[in-house]
Amino acid sequence: MLPKLDLSLLIPTYNESDIIASTLEAVAKELGDDLASRTEVMLVDDGTDSLPAVILDIAPRLPFASVECMRNAPPLGKGKSLARGFAHARGPVVGFLDADLSTPASYIRQAYDVIRNDEADLFIGSRRVAGAEVTREQSAIKDVLGDVLHVVVNGFIFSGGRKYRDTQCGFKFFKNKVAKVLYKDLVAGDGMTDVEVLVRANMLKYRVKEVGVVWNDTRESKRSLRRILVGEVKAISAIVLHYKILGGEKLRKLKSFSTGGMT
Repeated sequence: MLPKLDLSLLIPTYNESDIIASTLEAVAKELGDDLASRTEVMLVDDGTDSLPAVILDIAPRLPFASVECMRNAPPLGKGKSLARGFAHARGPVVGFLDADLSTPASYIRQAYDVIRNDEADLFIGSRRVAGAEVTREQSAIKDVLGDVLHVVVNGFIFSGGRKYRDTQCGFKFFKNKVAKVLYKDLVAGDGMTDVEVLVRANMLKYRVKEVGVVWNDTRESKRSLRRILVGEVKAISAIVLHYKILGGEKLRKLKSFSTGGMT
């Protein structure tokens, strides 16, 4: 018999075997034994390291209902890895955070309570709103690119709808059925799926709560600057095509899926 679940927690990983034990221990401590026992942890993994073996070794010592490593072959990228995880997630509240805990695990309870109490359909962490605290900046060039992306996204992609101060923070929680809609058949790749998800949320008029969080860039992105630039140009083009040009058809498909009897 499957255990009763209240939370599905996804952690995207890419060669994180050296830190995953301390990450999961920190998450378990913040959740406490009661909620941890009703939480499934899913590591959605694009790596090639020993992570699956590490998880087999440490999982029996952790208080979670289950810990699973879902290794992709070939790699899918962060957004599509999360989509794969959310498709299998069983908890009524689902969410993800970065493996290096750039946003501390202490925020999980707050996000869980907001979604469980029906205060919002999405809870997104932000490094740009009141209450946020950035304790270590990323590289200057990536910071500039982030500012440019913020202007482009809010000035054009989100024009006429709700705008967000920070689309890219790696800490987001959802109602299960909402995540399954938002991550269904994504068109954007690399780091832009967060933008696509929020475009969809606007189209479907989901309630989004953007909350300031502490953020510490302890582990630089493994993507090269060239890959970031090329990937984001392609992804923005795909988002513009599917949601600005063909938006009516995309909205029809999303609405159809959202009422398709999901659990």
